Amino acid sequence: MTDLTEEVIVADFDVSEWEPTPYQVEGTNSELSTVRAVKIFEGDITGTSVADLIMAGNSVGAGYVGSEVFAGTIAGRSGTMVIQHWGLAEGTATASSGHIIPGSGTDDLAGISGKAIYTQEEDGQHRLELRVTFPVQG
Repeated sequence: MTDLTEEVIVADFDVSEWEPTPYQVEGTNSELSTVRAVKIFEGDITGTSVADLIMAGNSVGAGYVGSEVFAGTIAGRSGTMVIQHWGLAEGTATASSGHIIPGSGTDDLAGISGKAIYTQEEDGQHRLELRVTFPVQG
């Protein structure tokens, strides 16, 4: 068994498109929607992604789950991958986490695995932190 070294890769991103589609389920007290979001990444992660989110929110809190397809370069490796992630908010408290779907990496990102953490800074800047391993190049 080969020990792989985890790399921490961080980049800022902007949401360039946000397309919500509200829907209703009888008996709920929350606003429900699906959202198509397009993101542009700069830094050690460069490229674009398209995320499809399912969201719910009310006066107390909000949450989402999503699948996101990234195309670009991560730490000098180019390709695509899929991230499955979720987030919750209650007042000012937030939590978010996700993972790269195993086997979803293509080209130089083939074999990538690990965790994705999405945050938003106090100034509004969005950030993605990847804690990933890459297969050993032979």
